[in-house]
Amino acid sequence: MGYLKTFISAGAFALALWLAGTASAAPDLSVMSAGERIAFTKAMPKGGELHNHIAGAVFPETLLAWAAEDGRCIDVPKLALAPPPCEAEGLRPAAEAIIDGELYSDLLDSFSTRQPGFLDRSGHDQFFGVFDRISGLGSGRAGDMLAVVMDDLAHQNTFYLEAMITPQGGPAAALGLTVGLKNDLAQMKAELDAAGMPALVTAAIDATDAMEARARQVLACGTPAARPGCQVTVRYLVQTIRVLPPEATFAQLQLGVALVQADRRWVGLQMVAPEDHPTALANYSLHMEMVGFLTGRGQLAPVALHAGELTFDYAPPEHLRDHVAQAVRVAGARRIGHGVDLPHEMGAEALVAEMARKGVLVEVNLTSNAVILGLGPEDHPYAWLRDRGTPVSLSTDDAGLLRIDLSHEYERAHAYGASYADLKQSARNALAFSFLAGEGLWADPGRYRQPVTVCRGQIGEQAPRGACAALVQSSDKAREQWRHEALLARFEESVAAMGRR
Repeated sequence: MGYLKTFISAGAFALALWLAGTASAAPDLSVMSAGERIAFTKAMPKGGELHNHIAGAVFPETLLAWAAEDGRCIDVPKLALAPPPCEAEGLRPAAEAIIDGELYSDLLDSFSTRQPGFLDRSGHDQFFGVFDRISGLGSGRAGDMLAVVMDDLAHQNTFYLEAMITPQGGPAAALGLTVGLKNDLAQMKAELDAAGMPALVTAAIDATDAMEARARQVLACGTPAARPGCQVTVRYLVQTIRVLPPEATFAQLQLGVALVQADRRWVGLQMVAPEDHPTALANYSLHMEMVGFLTGRGQLAPVALHAGELTFDYAPPEHLRDHVAQAVRVAGARRIGHGVDLPHEMGAEALVAEMARKGVLVEVNLTSNAVILGLGPEDHPYAWLRDRGTPVSLSTDDAGLLRIDLSHEYERAHAYGASYADLKQSARNALAFSFLAGEGLWADPGRYRQPVTVCRGQIGEQAPRGACAALVQSSDKAREQWRHEALLARFEESVAAMGRR
């Protein structure tokens, strides 16, 4: 369990602020300076990252370096990546961009949200437009992207990732368009299977193998030079695209369910792209019916859905009334991404109470919601959800595009009223409400007062004993929770020791 030796002391000199100056008090974020909070949250074990789009997780500096290595081009008028050859008008080799200071700076702005109002775009339009501008990199760097994200999390003392990726997205969409939309969803599913869906599942598994092999190569896993990222456990969520024709989206969803059933690395289903897009709004209820049908309302494959990522700036009132409710009650979602329109939904208090009772977690992305939707601490429902007992966990959304990391979101949460106890609960929630297989360590996930019977009295120890050891060995979820609790115990011990000194 060498991971316990890693990162515990990082920034520990800045972690010694305690209420009343005693080791029994909890760290008080409100008396820390910004620098102290940053060091504190960087070193704090944060459990896991549940809302992470790999395509938007890598900083643009790295994307441009890869583009130069791969001989890609820059479309200068569009400030976008493009495939070679680079002789056409308006194209320049990417290798030239990294030595052209002005162009390089403009590209960093084009590939991120670091410059508010860049080219007079809103944060919303700049954010969602980036993906088209970086698509010219191609798909050959998927393993490199995964390696970057894994290593970044490990350097933040965080060792579980659920990565959102779109496996065989183009071929699946094309298959759906070929079969066409049917009123009978069961008929459409059967026709897609007959038209070649099983072959796409096989291709997705092969691509996953190749991506992981490349990531391990980049991280030097299994060698004396192995990087910290090798210690990160990765599972995948199937991204499906809600702005396509509905038959194409259905095919991607069907592929996702089949992939989750065929490969234990793929653990759940997602729907992405702007929820306020006219196609997404027009088909929202149909999409929820499709997800509910294909997944058996979450019984055949776990469901986490982007839902309620809306404000009045981007959708009329009727679309803020029930998107989260449909995701939970029709599609069977066990997690909601963003969910910021929850206070506007019909019967909002009853809905969040239902989510608290069912254990439906909200993946909270503070910086993303501020940049895209303009929601600051005074407008965001994060504190309201915490107060109502609805489980929440902090995540990044698209860390590279937003130029943040997970620790940044934990530090930012202080401005939204979060205490250390809230951050600790967020970290535990990231594992308890993950889609990892097996029984967890906690009999009361979301509260964390009662470990399961076989592990009582052992939480936080370095190694489990007896029946608890058997549970940890047999359950993916229990194993990751055990690792996190051991890291958390050592972290709190180091902070307490600094406080006593």
